[in-house]
Parts: sequence; structure tokens; C-alpha cells
Amino acid sequence: MDANKDIIIILIQADLKHNQLISSLASIDLHTESYFLQLHKAVSVLMGLGEDTPEQWFDIYDRYLKDAHLQPISGSPNSLLALAEECYDLLYASIKIENHLAPKD
Repeated sequence: MDANKDIIIILIQADLKHNQLISSLASIDLHTESYFLQLHKAVSVLMGLGEDTPEQWFDIYDRYLKDAHLQPISGSPNSLLALAEECYDLLYASIKIENHLAPKD
């Protein structure tokens, strides 16, 4: 398993919370296009991919960011934690699939 798992999940959770709040601000016509953290870059580096991620990996991460606003906003420290863990699990699985499908030398 990934030695950085706990850190990665915390970063994903923070990115989900941030995106949830940004989406809420945009829904009331506040301009937010320059406030994205792009924590996916740190997550991909910690997962051993570097900043150039496979398209499938990025699509998974991006889908969770886009769906974060569908969850209720909460001040709880565990807010969006289950969603972040689910995102991590799918990202990790996509890496394993990519590695499995990669040509063997």
C-alpha cells in the first residue's frame, strides 16, 4: 500500500472542500476562476506519477472535484473524508491497472 496514503487523503479532502466552497461562491455569481489550488499535482507526485498524469487518473480526480458541491457543506473535520478516501482508492486502482497493462520488458 502507499506509504503516503494518509497525507494524500488529507490533500484530496482539502481540495474537495475548497472546490465545494468555490462552486458555492460561483453559484451566487462571485468570480472564482483564479482560486483553484490544483492540489492534484501534489497528489500525483506523492502517488509516484510526477505531474504528468495519465488521462484516466486525472479524469477520476476531476470528477470528484466536480461532484464535491453535491455534498452538504459542513464544518466537521471529517467532512468529505469518505469521498476523499473513495477518490484515493479509485486513483490507486487506476495506477495499478496502468501498471498491469504496461508492456513488460
